[in-house]
Amino acid sequence: MGFTVVLVVLCILCALIQWSQRKDQGQAGMPGGNVSGEFKRQQAAYMVAYCCAVTADWLQGPYVYALYEHYKFSKQEIGILFIAGFGSSAVFGTFVGGFADKYGRKLSCQIYCVTYALSCVTKHSSSFWWLLLGRILGGISTSILFSCFESWLVGNHNAFFFPADWLNQTFSIATVGNAITAIASGWLGGFVRDTFDSLVAPFDLAIVFLIASSITIAWKWQENKGDAGMGGMVLPSGKNDDRNKLKVALERMRRDPKIAVLGMIQSLFEGAMYIFVFMWTPKLEAFFKPLPHGRVFGCFMACMMLGSSSLKYLSSWQPPVRYLRELYIISGIMMAIPALGLQEGYSTVSCFFVFEWCCGLYFPSIGIVKSKYVPEEVRATIYNIFRIPLNVIVVAVLANLGSISDNVVFAMCSVFLFLAAVLQHSFIRMVGDHEGKAASLAAAENLTAELSHLTHYEPGEGKE
Repeated sequence: MGFTVVLVVLCILCALIQWSQRKDQGQAGMPGGNVSGEFKRQQAAYMVAYCCAVTADWLQGPYVYALYEHYKFSKQEIGILFIAGFGSSAVFGTFVGGFADKYGRKLSCQIYCVTYALSCVTKHSSSFWWLLLGRILGGISTSILFSCFESWLVGNHNAFFFPADWLNQTFSIATVGNAITAIASGWLGGFVRDTFDSLVAPFDLAIVFLIASSITIAWKWQENKGDAGMGGMVLPSGKNDDRNKLKVALERMRRDPKIAVLGMIQSLFEGAMYIFVFMWTPKLEAFFKPLPHGRVFGCFMACMMLGSSSLKYLSSWQPPVRYLRELYIISGIMMAIPALGLQEGYSTVSCFFVFEWCCGLYFPSIGIVKSKYVPEEVRATIYNIFRIPLNVIVVAVLANLGSISDNVVFAMCSVFLFLAAVLQHSFIRMVGDHEGKAASLAAAENLTAELSHLTHYEPGEGKE
C-alpha cells in the first residue's frame, strides 16, 4: 500500500510540473510555445521512433533471466549469456559507431530494429548456442540504441539550424518518454505474459514495436552522416567516405582531452547505474517481504521523470556542464548510505529514489554537453568508444558478484560516482578558459557591431 501511495504522489507531481512548464513556455514563446512547425514535425518523428525502440528494449528486460531459468540453464550458464551481451556491446560498439558515421545514422537505427528483432526470435529456442547468438545480437543492438539514435537527433537538429535551446527540450522529453514507456512496458509485458501463458510473448510483442520504429524511421527520417556540411546535411561521396572513422575518432580524442574526460565521466556514472539495476532488487527484498517489484520500479521511473523535468529550472540557474558535478556528488552519497549496511528499508529506498531522480536529470544534461563538445564528424563512433569502459566495468563487477557482498558493490558504485564528480570538476576547468575566450570574442563582436552601427548613422535616423 505504501509504494502505491508514493507512486500516485510522484505521478501527480510529474503531471503538475509538466503542466506548469508547458504553461510557462506557451506564455514566454519558448520551446513548446512558438516553435516552428518543422521543428515539431522533426521532434515528433524522432520521439515516435525512439519511444517504440526503447519500448522494445524495456519489454524484454524483466523476462530474460526468467526465460533462461525456464530453459533449465545453470546460474553459471546464465552469467555467461549476460556477459556475452555486454561483451559484444564493448567489442562491436566501436565498429557500429564508425559504420553509422560513414554510412548513415538513419540506416544504423534501421539495422537496430532488424538485429534486435532477430535477437527476440532466438528466444523461441532453448539451445544455449542460439541464445548466445541472440545475446550477441542484443549487445550490438543496444550499442546502436544508446549512440546512433542520439547522434541522428543532434545531426538532424544541426541540419535544420534549429536553436540549441530547442535540443535541450527534446532531450528532456525523450528522458520523460523513456520513463513512461518503461512503466507502460512493465504492464504490457505482464499482460501478454499472462494472456498467452508464455515467457516468450513479451519478446514477440517487442518485435511489433521494432517494426513500428523501423517504419517510422524509413518514412519520416532524413539520413545524416559524420562527413556533413555546416548544417549537418550529407555531402557528396568523396575522400571523407574512405576515412577510418575509428582512427579519426581516436585522433580527435588525443588532440582534445576534454572528449576523453567526458567519456570517462559517462562510463563511471552509467557503470554505477547499470550495476544498481542488478542490485536494487536483492537489497530491497531484505527489507520488504514481499517486495512489490512493479510498484517500486514505477516509483523509480516517476522519480526519473521528475529529474528530467528539473532540467528547465536547473539549466536556467547554471549550465549542465557545471551542475553535473554536484549531481555526481549527490548520487555518490545516495549509493554510500546503502553501503553502510543500515538495517532500515525506508532510508535505503529513499536513497534509491533520489538516485533515480539524479539519473533522470543526468541523461538530458549529458546529452546537451556531448552535443556541444563531441565533433559531429565522428559523433556515433565516439559515443560507442565511451561505452567500452562502461561495459568493461559492468562485466567485471557482474562476473564477481558471487564473491563480494552487496554493501561492497554499493560502495564501489559510490566510488565511481565520486570519481565522476572529480573528473567533472577537471572538465569544468578545461572548458572554462575556452568558454571565457568565446565569451570575450562574442563581446568584442557585439561591440564591433555597435560601433559599425554608429559609424553608419545618418541624420534623420530615429526621428519621427
